[in-house]
This record gives sequence, C-alpha cells and structure tokens, in this order.
Amino acid sequence: MLLTLTVEQRVLLHLWDTPLGDNPWEGRPELTQAGVSEAVGIARKHLPRTLKKLREKAHILEETRHVAGAKQRCRVYGLSNEGRRAASELVDDLHMRKVKFEGEEVDVKSLHNHTMALLDLLRNIDSSGTYQLQPQSVPDQTTSIDGRDLPLEHRLAIYDSIVRTAWADGIVTKDEQAILDDMSMYLGLEPHQTEPLEKQARDEAVKPDTENTSLYKQMLEVAWQDGEVDSNEQAMLDSLADMLGLDSAREVQLDWVCDRLDDRLKAYCSAMEAAWEDGTVSQDEENMLQNMRNSLAISEQEHQTILGVVRAKLN
Repeated sequence: MLLTLTVEQRVLLHLWDTPLGDNPWEGRPELTQAGVSEAVGIARKHLPRTLKKLREKAHILEETRHVAGAKQRCRVYGLSNEGRRAASELVDDLHMRKVKFEGEEVDVKSLHNHTMALLDLLRNIDSSGTYQLQPQSVPDQTTSIDGRDLPLEHRLAIYDSIVRTAWADGIVTKDEQAILDDMSMYLGLEPHQTEPLEKQARDEAVKPDTENTSLYKQMLEVAWQDGEVDSNEQAMLDSLADMLGLDSAREVQLDWVCDRLDDRLKAYCSAMEAAWEDGTVSQDEENMLQNMRNSLAISEQEHQTILGVVRAKLN
C-alpha cells in the first residue's frame, strides 16, 4: 500500500507522526532532509523537489534549529496548519481502507496504534492487501546497530577518515558539509568532538598550487576584459592571492598578460623594458617609444597597459 502513495503524501505522513516540537532551539534528526528522505524511502538528492512543492502549497514550515551531532544549526521541517489539515484528511482516508489480517478483513485504523508510525504500518501491507505482522527481532550478531552504539574511539576514527576525504582537495563543498553533518549526527558526535578533527584535516589539506593558479587566472580573465586592471580590480586580485596563499601571483599575472600580447605589443613591450631598465626614460628613449606607438598604431590604453606590466616586472 505504501507504493500507492506519492512522495508528497509520504512526507506529510512522516511529519504527521514526527511533530516539530515547541522548543525553538532543539530539532530532531528525523526532521532534517537526511532524516525525512530515509523515512519516506527516497534518495536525499530527490527530496528538495518534493519539499519545494509542499512549500508552494503552504503545507510545511522550515526552521533552523540545533540538532544533536551537527556542527551547525540545521534546517528542519514540520507541518503548517494547512499541512496538518491535509495530513489529517490523508490519515482518515488511509484508516478507512480495508486490508486482510489473520484471515479477516479489517480497516487500517484497527491496526494502527501510536507505538508504530503509519508509514511503517503501510510497509507491512503487501501488494495483495494483506497485513503481515512483523515479528519483533531479537538482537544478534547480524542485527545492524546504530552509529551511537559504537565505541567512541571507533566513531571518531570513522569521522576523521570521512573529514580527511572531504578536505583532500583543499575545500569542502556545501554537499560535502551536509554529508559531514549527517555523519556526525549518525555517529552521535558533538561539535566539540568533531571540530578538532576538522581543523587538523583542514590544516593538513594540500592545496595544489596548479588549482590555485587556475582559479587566479580565471579571475584575471574577468579583470582584463577591458584590456586593463584598475586599482579596485588589482586590490581584488591581491586579496584573492592572499586567500589562496599564492605567493607567485604577481609573476602569474605578468606572464598571463605577456602571453596574450600580439606581436606588435610584444615588440613595444621589449622596447619599453629596455628604456626603463635603469629606472628612468630619457628624452631620446621617449621619442623612440613615441615613434613606435605611431608606427605600430598603439593606442593610449594599450600603452598604459604595457607601461603597467613593465613597471611591475621591474619592481
């Protein structure tokens, strides 16, 4: 019977059985995206689409609360007044449906009690409409255990391995951070336990200089679209270089610019470097440079760009 319900209906039922609670500071793991997707039986990446539809219908509320084990406050979900009405109507409809149980036809309501979530009850109704009472399992060696049941040193080791993998490329994306939050909740680890591991992984992460240089060059492409870099753009580039720890940023910038000069500008750049080699430009050298600008049709903007490159190289 569960498969006859849409994902939206399953989310409504899960939130119906799992209230948001009145404490505005505390949230339950079951109400995070990870908890909801697990409860309704879909991949987490598909859940945002369903949540968006429920938001548009004003059926759900979103709040940011502290969830045990999460480093940051997490987004949790609950039913709005309209959502509770929709969920209540759905529950009433499901309660009236007939199923077979122990050779008799009974309604779902007679099988539903508050010790079992309605979604779990529906999972026990097979395609023939027969309710199969699931025997209580006796814990044994094959029974899966919750992450919190593991010894603390094992949980910390697992989290340390995951966080090092996330920081392997020198950056943690939003998706990776969400996974880390989910794992810390599953393992029952608090921020004071995970933060030292994250800091150590972050400090030891190798940031390939080639990747940093590539990012810096991408910003150069933007800054040099008009053929020059003004003071604000240069300040932005310098800040980016500091953030990336790119000590060779100025050399990268000069090489990048020189590589993009055409033949006439390269010739003019070489002549200007020779003129500025001693730190000053004589009148004869200035006349020579002026003649080159005229013969090569070098604009004032191009002259200023080359001048800036040459001065930067000499400094």
